[in-house]
Amino acid sequence: MEVGEERYVGWVRSMGRAALIDLWEQLQEAQDLGPWPPGRAFEYLILRAFQLEGAQVIWPYRGLWEQVDGAIYVDGLSCLVECKHWREPVDFNPIAKFKVRVDRRPPAALGLMFSVSGFTEPALRESYAQPLRNVLLWHGRDISLALRAGMRAALGAKWRKAVEEAQVDYELKAEDLR
Repeated sequence: MEVGEERYVGWVRSMGRAALIDLWEQLQEAQDLGPWPPGRAFEYLILRAFQLEGAQVIWPYRGLWEQVDGAIYVDGLSCLVECKHWREPVDFNPIAKFKVRVDRRPPAALGLMFSVSGFTEPALRESYAQPLRNVLLWHGRDISLALRAGMRAALGAKWRKAVEEAQVDYELKAEDLR
């Protein structure tokens, strides 16, 4: 964990599901979040949401060659987390860079890329043209549903669609989480 990050971890660890949903709504509306650095609140929100459901969470850290937004271990999956709190949808370049980071890990590692604003159409087309089988893309609507219905269930549904239908950007539906 980076120096000074303990206060953010402590703050988010005090939050329950309702507080995380409130924080998510503030992020979507681009409200001022006071002491949180840009983008950091989103990273911590995602990690805390998984932690509340029993996942082992590794908070953001700097490796030898890279900064990592976090990692989660849950239901037999080992996941590297990347969060993008951008005003515009994410294009393919950050997805490709994240995939390279995931590919440096053991083959069982899975990448989870979360984007408040979603992904551009060209990025999604390129994601299917390239072999991104170990990176799952989470749009804002996926995050909203998962925060309310369960992050673990959402991850399971997205993983099943990736395995069964090769959908790396599967859009969650309420019935997936029953």
